[in-house]
Amino acid sequence: HFQLLSNLLKEHGIPWENVYNMDEKGVQMGGGRKNSQEKFFFSREDRMMYRQKGDSLELITIIDCVCADGTAPIKPGFVFAGATKFEEWFEVDNEIMIANSETGWTDDEVGFEWFKKNFVPQATARNHSGKPILLI
Repeated sequence: HFQLLSNLLKEHGIPWENVYNMDEKGVQMGGGRKNSQEKFFFSREDRMMYRQKGDSLELITIIDCVCADGTAPIKPGFVFAGATKFEEWFEVDNEIMIANSETGWTDDEVGFEWFKKNFVPQATARNHSGKPILLI
């Protein structure tokens, strides 16, 4: 498969900075108290001296995208279960997608929203070569 990818990149002159990989990961929130509207996100570089266990069983999906040149220039998306969006979710960065689905997982509608509103404009803004953009 790597040889096929290499041949495709050479044939179309696609530079590594135009090659992306998208994936999604379901995580359990586990922060805060039951029935609390507070959500907590932590950097993976944070070093905890102790571990707290939350009682929230809420699952969310994180959509993330990295570039083959080693960068992660595309803003992530967060998918929550349910039908309600709270305005305060958008206060951090309006380029981060906040979406809802019945299950909290990515479905066709949410995936298309992330592709159209996050990936296409952000990848296009970085495409200085004018060559095709490849999303794997």
